[in-house]
Amino acid sequence: MLTKITEKYTSFIVPDGQFEFNKVPFGLSTSPGVFQRYVSNILRDLTRKGIVISYLDDLVIPEKNEQEGHIIESGTIKPSPTKTLAVRKFPEPTTIKQVQSFLGLTGYFSKYIKDYSKIAKPLTYLTRKKTSFFRDSTKEAFEKLKKIMSEGSILHLYKYGRKTELHTDACKQGYGAILLQEAEDGKLHPVYYMSKKTNTAEEKYDSYELEVLAIINSLKKFRVYLLGQPFKIVTDCSAFQKTMQKMELITRIARWALQLEEFDYEIEHRAGSRMKHVDALSRYP
Repeated sequence: MLTKITEKYTSFIVPDGQFEFNKVPFGLSTSPGVFQRYVSNILRDLTRKGIVISYLDDLVIPEKNEQEGHIIESGTIKPSPTKTLAVRKFPEPTTIKQVQSFLGLTGYFSKYIKDYSKIAKPLTYLTRKKTSFFRDSTKEAFEKLKKIMSEGSILHLYKYGRKTELHTDACKQGYGAILLQEAEDGKLHPVYYMSKKTNTAEEKYDSYELEVLAIINSLKKFRVYLLGQPFKIVTDCSAFQKTMQKMELITRIARWALQLEEFDYEIEHRAGSRMKHVDALSRYP
């Protein structure tokens, strides 16, 4: 509300007479500053604790809402289901190799899953020869692990400024990526899972081009998280860094190299045996 002494400064004349505002109106050059100062005072304690950031035109979300990959509802904030889609849609394995891929994905994060060995035991049995596939206990273990992998105990919310890594992998069928960040426990936790099938043209790429494609499309997907802060790209493609430093590149790779320039990244090569978590997402997108 405006004080009586200041109402006169908002007066305006129309054919029906002269009027004054009794509340802060839109249009005054000082209105945004006054409003923001008032809101900042109210939220000062929460702002200092890093709990809230006040925006001029976005202050209260009274019902379930999705913003930047987060579900905000009833005073809680949790990851959006879109972040876990790549895990939740993982197909039910029908071969030993598919079971091994799924266990490679979940096993990478086993240190965060209580009683992981016990839960995964029915699936581990399937890796043995002459074992009947997907009985009730096996299906229950498969669904339970997918559910756990999609929950907050494993999947963390993104926080700007923390140590961040992007793990990628690709094959003829598709490509996958996991965005990870260091949490309070000093360990890397997943923030976002991604997988996508290759199209007809991409299936013709050689293995190196597929690996670069996975990196480029992952950067596009996670651009809002990665721009403006240093991060590490982890890949099993040993030639990536050396190739990107060459003066002469084929047209497609040259275009991709230009897209990389807006990011502040470093590359780490890891053997494929240490990349099973993203290998699984790339093979079953």
